[in-house]
Amino acid sequence: MPYYGGARPPAGPGSVASFGRRLTARVIDYTLLSMAVFLFFVLVSAIADVSLGPQEIADSYFSAWAVLFIFGTGPVMFLHDWLCNAARGRTLGKAAVGIRVVRTDGAPLRQGQSAGRAAVFGLPQTVPCLGTLFTVIDCLSALADATAMQTLHDRAAGTVVVRT
Repeated sequence: MPYYGGARPPAGPGSVASFGRRLTARVIDYTLLSMAVFLFFVLVSAIADVSLGPQEIADSYFSAWAVLFIFGTGPVMFLHDWLCNAARGRTLGKAAVGIRVVRTDGAPLRQGQSAGRAAVFGLPQTVPCLGTLFTVIDCLSALADATAMQTLHDRAAGTVVVRT
């Protein structure tokens, strides 16, 4: 049964995931990724401190980290979404709230669909401020269609998020 364009799927497994579940999954994903990036930052900083000895770390080191922090969100989200959705059809956040990404016909995602969906969602976040605004509009676009709850990145890839 197609999930998009027809009548609303019945409740239960396979029905379209609510906006609240999707939002909760994203919050979980952002939290886990933020913790991982922070731990990576601490580890690299500790290694740099040990390798440079007791001397002070140069300003260019911190400038490089600032650029990575500001512009690095997009590629990290892209890789996380692409790899997790291609492998299992869900990220860690989606697994925690019991939802999965599938094609509009209910079949598992193809590698290209997963990459395209992740690119439309994650890569705009590399542009400070405007990327965040695009992401908010992208996610809120799911509310425009109560039947399929598709965001812009779902529409671009031909996917829908369903409950499992």
